[in-house]
Amino acid sequence: MIVDVHSHVWRYPDHIDEIFMDGLRAARPGVKIDITVDFDPFMAAMAPCDKVICFGLRGLQTGLHVPNDHIAGFVARAPQKLIGFMSIDPNEPGWRDDFERSHRDLRLKGVKLGPIYAGFDPTDPALDPLYAGCVKHNLPVLIHVGASFVRFGPLEWSRPYLIDAVARKFPDLRIIMAHLGHPWEGETIAVIRKHPHVYADISALHYRPWQLYHSLMLAQEYGAMNKLLFGSDYPFTTASATIDGLRAINRFCGGTSLPRVSEQSIEDLIQRDAVRLLWGGAP
Repeated sequence: MIVDVHSHVWRYPDHIDEIFMDGLRAARPGVKIDITVDFDPFMAAMAPCDKVICFGLRGLQTGLHVPNDHIAGFVARAPQKLIGFMSIDPNEPGWRDDFERSHRDLRLKGVKLGPIYAGFDPTDPALDPLYAGCVKHNLPVLIHVGASFVRFGPLEWSRPYLIDAVARKFPDLRIIMAHLGHPWEGETIAVIRKHPHVYADISALHYRPWQLYHSLMLAQEYGAMNKLLFGSDYPFTTASATIDGLRAINRFCGGTSLPRVSEQSIEDLIQRDAVRLLWGGAP
């Protein structure tokens, strides 16, 4: 089973302000950028996948305000394949009500958090009710860790090691650390290998192939390959491109003494049943 655990669903400019787009344009100069996600192209791009976790993103200080109702409506068009996550910005006064409504009424199956986008410390005790609610309702949490192009996003609250404190306080909470915590992949691997219910996805790394090769070698050497989940980061890239990038990662090794990433481990990563790991079965 191929499960893409990391795909965005949003519309520009309805859900995304220029403060975010300015950062994206600066990070990709000369590239034509259209990040609006329409249903039919999305489903075509996700053809290789059996299940897809999709979400918006809420971080008002960096111009992101995707309504959870939009995600619920999107998922309702293909409920056998799509799994919707709510996004929460804990700086919004009504986030607790939004959390309960998104779980109870919208039937969203997990939570997406972006500390660098919303500007909050993921270890803040004020978030304990959120994490406790996720444990109570069996809702996994996908947390953006690592860098971002957003100019005013606080890097100090995006460091992977912070998630260790969350996992120690809530050992039954299922957590996915996004993007392997780039460029601090070593920190991410140190966290995921010690906590049974903490994983990392490899989304948005295949187009930095040396970084991905090095990160997978770290995971292999630390015995943490089994804690990596497949993800694309659509619409910034696709599931097919990510699969191709993973399968080609040992191209650096030809004619050198560099060690190879286990090809079987790569296939296991691509085929890993994240649904079973995150929910124990159907969400």
